[in-house]
Amino acid sequence: MTRQRYRVLSKIDAGGMAEIYLARAVAVGGIEKNVAIKRVLPALTKNKRFVNMFLDEARLSMVLTHANIVQVFDVGRADGTYFIVMEYVEGQNLRRIIQRMSERAYRIPVPLASYLIAEVCKGLSHAHDQRDQQGNPLGIVHRDISPPNVLISRAGEVKITDFGLAKAITQFEITDPGIVKGKFSYLSPEAANGKAVDHRADIFAAGILLWELLAGRRLFLGKSDMETVELIRKAEVPSLIPLCKDVTPAFEQIVMKALARDPKARYHSARDFGDALTQYLFTMRTKATNYDLAGMLEQIFSVEPDAGGPPGQRIAALIDEEVINLSMLGRIPEPSQGIGAKPLNDFELRAVDSRLSISDIWSVRPPDLPPSTELSDLVAKRQAELEARAAGTQGARRSRGGRGWLWAAAAAVLLGAGAAVAWYLELF
Repeated sequence: MTRQRYRVLSKIDAGGMAEIYLARAVAVGGIEKNVAIKRVLPALTKNKRFVNMFLDEARLSMVLTHANIVQVFDVGRADGTYFIVMEYVEGQNLRRIIQRMSERAYRIPVPLASYLIAEVCKGLSHAHDQRDQQGNPLGIVHRDISPPNVLISRAGEVKITDFGLAKAITQFEITDPGIVKGKFSYLSPEAANGKAVDHRADIFAAGILLWELLAGRRLFLGKSDMETVELIRKAEVPSLIPLCKDVTPAFEQIVMKALARDPKARYHSARDFGDALTQYLFTMRTKATNYDLAGMLEQIFSVEPDAGGPPGQRIAALIDEEVINLSMLGRIPEPSQGIGAKPLNDFELRAVDSRLSISDIWSVRPPDLPPSTELSDLVAKRQAELEARAAGTQGARRSRGGRGWLWAAAAAVLLGAGAAVAWYLELF
């Protein structure tokens, strides 16, 4: 990482084999450009096979110039280790996007998911079709098409990255027969069986991504790596129709063809898979573009207003909010006298040995969380304030049931405290 050419700004990510930094490339005349630098961990430079694999990635990526593939600008050696200089994509990877969609309970529309995967197919098609200077196919197979390796920029551009496990005829480092490379949940059945793979393995992985985007769950995920591999070998794919109401039988047929267990039954090329998705959107008289994808990212990654203040104030705000919501219901019916009808507070929970207290729930306490006794005092104090407030309005509502507001306040305290507990548990 020569200082004259690249100035490191911050670390973006780190793994067991390499680190990725945000850096600034400095050219003649003071021209600057943000880039990403992937640097091999110094301890691994002694591993000749790993270094060869890293250089294979650089060698393959240097010949791939496509809008849907992260471009590699330079490769070098400095400070006793190797590095690759790549295009910096300001955005998110698909893994983080899927996590965020789950957190926000957002379901991606079929047209948007189709467009995203069609863009992935464009990048794959470019890699698969590469030839050398003599016109011979290079036989490039990515072998690790998975959520972390699909990037989406803030402008809605879709880009494939990390050809570190890619297979090509020109590689110095050849994979041993029977060796499986790639993330287990996104392997193809032939790869899971230790057989030779070709470009159709990438098509299968792209099909998994599309299925998971629309289903909102993982397709092949066992309790262990071996169980996951067994699921992939069987390649039993559940129907998408019960999991996504907008999926039609015609669309499901497209997905299932990409996920066929037999490679011969899949699409012949990534281009064919992408064309099938695009043609479906055309047939349904709908469309999706990078603008729509950018809008989705802006929607799901928008910053929610912070309640602000210490935990006590936030809990009080939650309780007040529940009181307001309950007040809109008008009259609150009298609670029944059956077992469990009366709401329990924290003091009652602590009085019963067989129940969990708030301190039992938080085995590791957030740094800004007050002790459970203070939390209980806070709830009790708030309950007293709300009861006083409710007593002030009882006179005007005696004809509609004098104790209704008192029970509303008690219910609000319980619901508010429960909401606060749920909110804190999300921190873990």
